[in-house]
Amino acid sequence: MEQNNQFIKSDTGSKKKSVLLIISILIIIGFSAIYFLFLKKEDSSSLPVENKKEVKIDKELDTDQDGLPDYMETILGTDKNNSDTDGDNYSDFDEIKNSYNPLNDKKFTEEEWEVLKDIIKGKDEEIFREMFESSIVNPNNAGVNDFVCGTSVVKDIDGNVYNTVSIRDQCWMKENLKVTKNPAGDAITRYCYNDDPNICNTNGGLYDWNTAMNKSTQEGAQGICPNGWHIPKDSEWYDLENYLKDDGQACDANRNGTMDCDTAGEKLKQSGPNSFNGLLVGCRSTNHLFNYLDSGAAFWSSTESESRVSWSRLLDLSYSTVGRYMSYKEYGFSVRCLKD
Repeated sequence: MEQNNQFIKSDTGSKKKSVLLIISILIIIGFSAIYFLFLKKEDSSSLPVENKKEVKIDKELDTDQDGLPDYMETILGTDKNNSDTDGDNYSDFDEIKNSYNPLNDKKFTEEEWEVLKDIIKGKDEEIFREMFESSIVNPNNAGVNDFVCGTSVVKDIDGNVYNTVSIRDQCWMKENLKVTKNPAGDAITRYCYNDDPNICNTNGGLYDWNTAMNKSTQEGAQGICPNGWHIPKDSEWYDLENYLKDDGQACDANRNGTMDCDTAGEKLKQSGPNSFNGLLVGCRSTNHLFNYLDSGAAFWSSTESESRVSWSRLLDLSYSTVGRYMSYKEYGFSVRCLKD
């Protein structure tokens, strides 16, 4: 009887061991299944180690042909498929070179620009040298060897772009100034004919003399013109009209309140590739009324006549001459900038 009981106990122990073994096997199988179904599947999304190669940068690929390779445009955040990301008629390359942000119409601060140059230099010294150590047309004004009046353009602090025209030995903006800030970035008062901003976009703004001069009284001051440009002197206006007058015609430099210098006025009103393009955009009077749209235009000089008046020039639809007038500084006249 005891032997049988011992047999029974021994058999029971063997069964327990078998059950534990089976459970262990099932656990191992379960973990294996989990591994292959989930962990292994997740890992399979990665390439084998031997296929994990560093992506090679193609420094020659420049899809939009703006001088900035595609990989550099990715770093800078510009559009590799558009040479002019912000659509202001300047390439991304030229804007960065001249400290303008290619993503908008703002200038970088000096600190921002230096940081950006360091980034470019760290990534590609060849581009850095081409961008910052070689001479290139500066769309943002003076001091650049490659600026060619008549083909190069100038950009104001608002991002507005102006064509230029060479007349004898002078370089003029071909459009009236339309800026809303002075060169320091401070807001200024700009009048638009009939208070319509769309007219400013087409014809330029109207400014009183103190605003145009940026509060300076110095003849030939920069005023609200871009860097490298200035408000023309009375004598510089005379040089222009005297050059454009017909041979044998009079052109009195000291006239006051009269029209003269035939047919300089007609030539100044002409439009075309080599013309001044003097649009008859009217003016704003001292009583705050707008007058003479399509029949006349007045332009400031930087030369004072008396404390309250400055010399100006007048174009009139009915005259082929040019008027020289002493005008109250409160008038709203057009501004044409002349290159230094």
